[in-house]
Amino acid sequence: MLKTFRKGLNLKCLNWNQIRQYSNYTKMTIFDTNVKTTQKNNTVTNVEDPKHYDYLMNEVADRLADRILDIKDIKCGNILDFGSRNGALFKYIQEKGAKIDKYYMVESSKELLYRDDEEENNNNNNNNNNNNNNNNNNNNNNGIKPTKILINSLEDKIEGIEDQSLDLIISNLSLHWINDLPGVFGGLKRLLKPNGVFLASLFGEDTLMELKDSLYLAEIEREGGFSPHVSPFTKISDIGNILSKNRYSLPTVDTEKITVNYDNMFVLMKDLQNMGENNAILKRRNYTSKDTFLAASAIYKHLYGNEENHSIPATFQIIYLIGWAPHESQQKPLQRGSAKKHFSEISGTGSFGYKFNNDSPTPSILTNENNSVALSQQNIEQDPQQQQQQQQPSNDDSINEPFPKTDDFIIKRLDYHGNFHFEKPPPPPQQQQQDQNNENNNNNKTDKNKDDK
Repeated sequence: MLKTFRKGLNLKCLNWNQIRQYSNYTKMTIFDTNVKTTQKNNTVTNVEDPKHYDYLMNEVADRLADRILDIKDIKCGNILDFGSRNGALFKYIQEKGAKIDKYYMVESSKELLYRDDEEENNNNNNNNNNNNNNNNNNNNNNGIKPTKILINSLEDKIEGIEDQSLDLIISNLSLHWINDLPGVFGGLKRLLKPNGVFLASLFGEDTLMELKDSLYLAEIEREGGFSPHVSPFTKISDIGNILSKNRYSLPTVDTEKITVNYDNMFVLMKDLQNMGENNAILKRRNYTSKDTFLAASAIYKHLYGNEENHSIPATFQIIYLIGWAPHESQQKPLQRGSAKKHFSEISGTGSFGYKFNNDSPTPSILTNENNSVALSQQNIEQDPQQQQQQQQPSNDDSINEPFPKTDDFIIKRLDYHGNFHFEKPPPPPQQQQQDQNNENNNNNKTDKNKDDK
């Protein structure tokens, strides 16, 4: 059957790029990107005042802009705002005085990308009038208009930007709706210049945990099962692993939590919908009963409600990540085995270690001041009882093991009690004679017992 298929197949009609892409397709599809684009468009077309619901995006954008300018000697020449929405991050970077040459805004929602065009045109006209009246203008970013790029999905390749042409790539609360995060991180890295910076923010796994728990308990109690109503967010450890696997240098991930109070659960859900952050899971449930939502609201207020003002809190965990494109000037770890000192020899560490001299088997202890003190009986005054205890033979068999001939103190053996192995000096002649007599007496007794038997 396979031979017949090969004979009847016209190889010239096949698109080998599509076949190759399908055979290597390993991405797990969790979110419906088309539905998410529609939800973002609805935030502009179906909402009377869309700016009223930008409070969370603006707050995180302001904090992200501060982190950008906190980087020492950062170059903000060519910037890409990935998942820019309406361009709030561009405004905050401008207000903080960053010197920008080119600014690209990439978004999958057309309505959201061009939402504030009329306001921007009015502001530009006002700035031009002010420039005509005032010859001395200190604003370095006047006249810079962002280049807006519309794509079908944030997972698609960005056209119009060459590889290794960007100094900075930023993203504000858009990466958590992407199915293929490793592929997107790798594609963004190719656009960075050497020593370019990738800095982004996204929601973490503890986001909306109160809403998630309430809907989970209510649906189990009312309907005997549950379905995902809140997006599965990314873990902090996964973000670090993705940065490392894509060969970002000096990756750093940190997190913070923002708590917002609402009157009830339905106000929270309405704000999420008007932000464009409502549920877009591919296998989401199309219908949930009113009774279930009422039960979830009661559970939410009972478990997490604020008694003072009768409001409910909603937690938003924000993950901040940063990574650099590799460059020769960046810090690199030294090769293994290149250390010239042991940790025990470093002063000020608050610890001590043992050091052996080649001439003497007696160890010396290293103090924090790097002064060696010989552990000999001349320097240590001991009580008679302690001396008798030391002279008593030990029952530990490991003491009789051969002493290793090496200068490396790590390989020096210790017995079960933590004592060092030293070569035992030979016993005095009187002790040798006494030990031999005791051994002969023991042998005679055993022979006599055998004869009696």
